[in-house]
Amino acid sequence: MSKAGARADEIVARMRASGTVYRLSASHLAHLHDEGVSDAVLDYMQRTYLRAIRRNQFLADADRWAVDPSGYSYGGLPYGWPPEWLGLGDDEEEYRQ
Repeated sequence: MSKAGARADEIVARMRASGTVYRLSASHLAHLHDEGVSDAVLDYMQRTYLRAIRRNQFLADADRWAVDPSGYSYGGLPYGWPPEWLGLGDDEEEYRQ
């Protein structure tokens, strides 16, 4: 979406609507940044993970996450996790920073 020219707020809105949580390594964050993904989008992605593990520490276990062929880990609503595990909707202002 970044490469297609979508604004950061549009990307974040779509990510928020999906309920996906992103578990990214530092190298994945750096790669996405180098590919042109904005800091606002990367920050949002990182906050989804931090919020999820704050809610449920067992989500810090790497075995609980799906991994795509390029090595990115993700989880969340589309993957059967209940919303209360993720803290979605809590402190909505945090997502707008």
